[in-house]
Amino acid sequence: MIRANYKDKDRVVTILINSFADNKSVNYIIKQDKKKYQRLMSLMEYSFDVCYLFGDIFLSEDKKACALIVLPEKKKTTLQSIILDVKLAISCMGLGNLKKAMDREAAIKINHTKVPMCYLWFIGVETNEQGKGIGSKL
Repeated sequence: MIRANYKDKDRVVTILINSFADNKSVNYIIKQDKKKYQRLMSLMEYSFDVCYLFGDIFLSEDKKACALIVLPEKKKTTLQSIILDVKLAISCMGLGNLKKAMDREAAIKINHTKVPMCYLWFIGVETNEQGKGIGSKL
């Protein structure tokens, strides 16, 4: 396992797009229209940026799998995080899905423990490599 750096963003985003294109939870948030692929890309770019700022991003040694982790104790509201959130709302969800996303986020927070923890946001494996134990190793 290696720690990703910013130059790995395209690789990580590609893995996540391929892994989550048909995921019901992801598609619940993304506006479903002719721009679905671009919206999915926006979500994964946002996820990378948030984890890069407020957590960790790991790649498997062969760069066929990735894990994005948020560290809640590091996550802060900054001008950069607000800009990322606004960009996500506009480019990915559409204003109509914003309330759904906020309600879901609130429901998730209710179930978080009060002790410090890492939040595994995404773990993805290239589709042709799934089932080979790469994600489990990661």
